[in-house]
Amino acid sequence: MATSCSSSDTRRKTAAHLICRLEIQLYAFALMLAAMANPAIATDSGQWPSRPVRVIVPYGPGGIADLLVRMTTERMAKIFGQPFVLENRPGGGGVLGIEMAVRSPNDGYTLVQAGSTQFSVVPLMQHLSYDPLTDLAPISIIAENGMALAVNVDLPVHSVQEFIDYAKANPGKLNYGTGGVGTSSHVVPAAFASRTGIEMVAVPYQSTPASILGVVSGSVQVFFGNVSDIIETARAGRVRLLALSNATRIAQFPDVPTIAETVPGFVMTGWNGYFAPAGTPDSIIQQLSRAVAATCREPEIIEALHKLSIEPVGNSPEEVAQIIRKEVPIYEAAAEAAGLRRR
Repeated sequence: MATSCSSSDTRRKTAAHLICRLEIQLYAFALMLAAMANPAIATDSGQWPSRPVRVIVPYGPGGIADLLVRMTTERMAKIFGQPFVLENRPGGGGVLGIEMAVRSPNDGYTLVQAGSTQFSVVPLMQHLSYDPLTDLAPISIIAENGMALAVNVDLPVHSVQEFIDYAKANPGKLNYGTGGVGTSSHVVPAAFASRTGIEMVAVPYQSTPASILGVVSGSVQVFFGNVSDIIETARAGRVRLLALSNATRIAQFPDVPTIAETVPGFVMTGWNGYFAPAGTPDSIIQQLSRAVAATCREPEIIEALHKLSIEPVGNSPEEVAQIIRKEVPIYEAAAEAAGLRRR
């Protein structure tokens, strides 16, 4: 009897063990299927993200950089199932926010938005505690932006040539508002002034929207920066849009000429994209890049960006690096010609 009971217990234990092993195998198979259905959780760095991701915007709220990040992080939060928390850190033309990012752990939980001038112009103008070319890992460019030359409505100019003639007749009397030292709204007008032989004075503001209000009020006479930042103000007739810096006229404004039509060869565009601290696992970088690309292909995003005269991009980390390598010497030459190199 004792032997029979012992044998029965052994069979029950063996059956329970087999059932347990089967449950474990089924669970592992379910996880594998889930990872195949949602590649975002299939990472060499464990289940990333398992907590909120911080996204540093190195400019004040309200500008195009802030807008692009808000549009994309909302969708990325849905893709990855974790909040992407924005943190505006303006200062030093974006230097403060980027410095915070490169000093953060490279674990995929800190991202930063950066634009083209951060890799070329800003290092020429300021002594940095970091090297953006080596301390930031590219993820993806969100969108590309042309530059708009806009003036206060009381300024008696209605074309690029009239603007140049007026500036030459009034040397040093035209002020342009910038959204920060080394931003596109700083370097592009300076490069334009150098190219055309005119004099303009840069007036720094805490943010791009504040600089635009300065043009509207007449505190400064000129805005020369991202078209997306000024477009609604121009449509409302509160500033006069003279020209765009794109290579060709854009569909949204077929009647607005390019600057190159008056100043041959003057083409300057900017972009905004996502970066992470150098050393962030490549598996995470690639996941983020795919998510940005998917977001930039959404019809709602495309429509919203086109209304702002912005072209969505969503490219790979390798393509971002290639663009930076190509643009750095162009912007460096522009900064040199405009006398923006630090002394």
